[in-house]
Amino acid sequence: MSADRVYNLYNSYRFLLAVSLFLVILIPESPLFFGSVSTRYAVAYCGVYLLQFVVTFLLFRSRPSTTAVFGIAFLDISLICLLLLLGRQQDNGLTTLLFVPIIIGNILIPGRIGVLLAAMASIFLMFISYYTDSIGLFSQHIDVGLKGTLFFVTALLMQSYNQRLKNTEKTAQLSQSRAIDLQKLSQRIMQHMRTGIVVIREPDQVVMMNDAAHLMLATQTDEGDLDTISHQLQIAYWQWKENPNLRQNSFRATPDTPDVQPNFTRLAYEADVYVLVFLEDKATMSQQAQQLKLAALGQLTASIAHEIRNPLGAISHSAQLLSESENLDKHDQKLLNIVHKHSRRMNDIIETILQLSRKEQWSPELLDVNDWLNQFIREEHFSGFDRPKIQFKPTRKELLARFDTKQLHQVIMNIFLNGLRYSMQKTGTASLMIKTGVNTSGHPWLEIIDQGPGIPVHQAGSVFDPFFTTDKSGTGLGLYISRELCEANQASLELLSTKNDGGCTFRISFAHPGKRIE
Repeated sequence: MSADRVYNLYNSYRFLLAVSLFLVILIPESPLFFGSVSTRYAVAYCGVYLLQFVVTFLLFRSRPSTTAVFGIAFLDISLICLLLLLGRQQDNGLTTLLFVPIIIGNILIPGRIGVLLAAMASIFLMFISYYTDSIGLFSQHIDVGLKGTLFFVTALLMQSYNQRLKNTEKTAQLSQSRAIDLQKLSQRIMQHMRTGIVVIREPDQVVMMNDAAHLMLATQTDEGDLDTISHQLQIAYWQWKENPNLRQNSFRATPDTPDVQPNFTRLAYEADVYVLVFLEDKATMSQQAQQLKLAALGQLTASIAHEIRNPLGAISHSAQLLSESENLDKHDQKLLNIVHKHSRRMNDIIETILQLSRKEQWSPELLDVNDWLNQFIREEHFSGFDRPKIQFKPTRKELLARFDTKQLHQVIMNIFLNGLRYSMQKTGTASLMIKTGVNTSGHPWLEIIDQGPGIPVHQAGSVFDPFFTTDKSGTGLGLYISRELCEANQASLELLSTKNDGGCTFRISFAHPGKRIE
């Protein structure tokens, strides 16, 4: 029971005692409490008791200080002892009323001050006993020794109970504080997780989600109907309920949000059943698969380098020696040129594959893409193109993203050279347009637009396949490697729909800048 509630109960008791005393006065010729005292004095006593209650109640509506509580309890003890004196030592159970302020005082007042109330009550009883003995009243004596002992025992018991109650309260408060701290800690951890978390109370009521889930589902709503928050997630949720063993398909909430893979787990808590939904960004899973694939590719290309490059070197060297012969006619020389050309092309393909699979230390770092692009365009020399026209149109001053700068250089250089070459073929001018921005989910993007002939619709789905090329002199690995490097940095490279007047638009969608790339 709280101290405020104890104090309020004490005030209620004091009010009822004052009313009871007034009712006793109304009983005709009743010597119950006031003995032979005249009615006028009895009414005056009851008025004083009621007045002190009203005054203290108005002054201390809420729980007062320790000093005020001691004063109120001491005043009650004094007035009850005065009632004993007016009753001419007729106890009639009146001394029992002294236990109430002693008990309340020792509950609300810690330490020796509370015990002092028991001492004051015992002293007052001793004085009353001495006074009545001195005037010759020996009937119905109060057993002062026994009562005083009971007062002190009661006070000490209340002090012990009060101390244990406070220790229990402190332990409860400490446990509650720890529970609140752990709850806050778990909420902070959940909010800072890059895995999206959604808590659903069955059948389909969302009660909580973290910041990552907000970004993945493109919503700012924390609670509500699942269908209102994300229709795609609701479809996956009902499919999971029908068959929990079936792996759900990934989905995108909007074209600008990442591809999300949902996983569901049912939890029972008290009378409710909850479903915990984990939303995984498929870019993270793709990065892990990409690392495994590159590791396997590294082993494969090591054997390719040994098994193919040595014979290829022998063929190239033999062709070089043959070309130095003076007895070759034009037809033979043409055949040797074909051997040289395709030997070099095969060597370029092997070098490109080895470059992709080489186990270099990747260092993704936070960079300003706009500043990086400005420096790249200003300082880079694009081999084969004299003063290319590159227009850069950033939509904001700062565009933060995480990427390995060496790999970003390789990706951008490959797409730039492709775009400049195809623009040169169609318009006679090597030109590109560069745009940057941020989508609604906070993911930065970069678009590279050329003025070339474009990609036919039936070939658009194959541009990222290895060895696919529309240029006879190309290896067909440039875009494939560029996409692999993007996925290794949890970014994506895609070909947007071709414009009616030709040209291609390649978009790099970076990972969220707040996401760590391991």
